[in-house]
Amino acid sequence: MANGADPVAGIAQVLSVFVGAATATALAPHLVVLIAGMAGGVFGLMSWRPCTAWEGMAYVASMGCAAWLVTGTFAELVGLLSPLIGDRRGLAPIALTIGWIGHRWPAVLRWAGQLAKRWVEAAIHQDGKTK
Repeated sequence: MANGADPVAGIAQVLSVFVGAATATALAPHLVVLIAGMAGGVFGLMSWRPCTAWEGMAYVASMGCAAWLVTGTFAELVGLLSPLIGDRRGLAPIALTIGWIGHRWPAVLRWAGQLAKRWVEAAIHQDGKTK
């Protein structure tokens, strides 16, 4: 692993004081994802509609849960595409991004779909030129 801070290892060391090393090692990645997802949710909350404190807390908690559900998959993909980053190092930034995107997922998915469509059209167009 490259030099630098590993949030999973740091949280695991802190947790091991309270729950033991084996349990801390198992819980640390989940806790890192929840914390980063909720931190991203706070950023996303800034662009959401005006709300009460309870609605804001529910929004932030839901972004933490959403990040917890999908971060592992994205981290695996990032780990496959870039072995230097690795899946553990990608957990916190990916979860933070998921929480930050928050309520804007439909717009992000539309953008990704348009990008994929342009790539396919460019590939078809390029393939048509070579024949």
